[in-house]
Amino acid sequence: MISAQQLWGGLWLTLGAWLAAQCVLQLSREPQPARAVAVDTAALPGLLVGHWQVTADSGALPLTRLPVQYLGSLRAVPLSASVVVLRYGQQVRSFSRGQRLGPGVVLQDIDETGLIFDNQGRRERLPWPPRPAVTGFKRQG
Repeated sequence: MISAQQLWGGLWLTLGAWLAAQCVLQLSREPQPARAVAVDTAALPGLLVGHWQVTADSGALPLTRLPVQYLGSLRAVPLSASVVVLRYGQQVRSFSRGQRLGPGVVLQDIDETGLIFDNQGRRERLPWPPRPAVTGFKRQG
């Protein structure tokens, strides 16, 4: 007769073997880079199409032209309480909402799409950098 201790030992051994097999399978596959979907842009019909472009006014903030580089962050809940590490010009410093980066430049807000700067009265956005590709274990379910 099989005792409960032997049954549990066999269950743990089976679970460990399954987990090891998943690790070996994951490591044997080479990560595939993400591919962007190609968008076919057709020429617009009409007179003098080459002299104008259609602009979509989405109401979004323009991207910043400041010499700012995002280096890292400590994200908090709420997101506006986060601390970000930025390179502004030659300086590397940590900033939170409302702090001044330089003359006339203030980190106005931090939201889910990125950082919002007040650049001498103009609001500009620095989007979050793309997330790196996930390597390692595959997500189950």
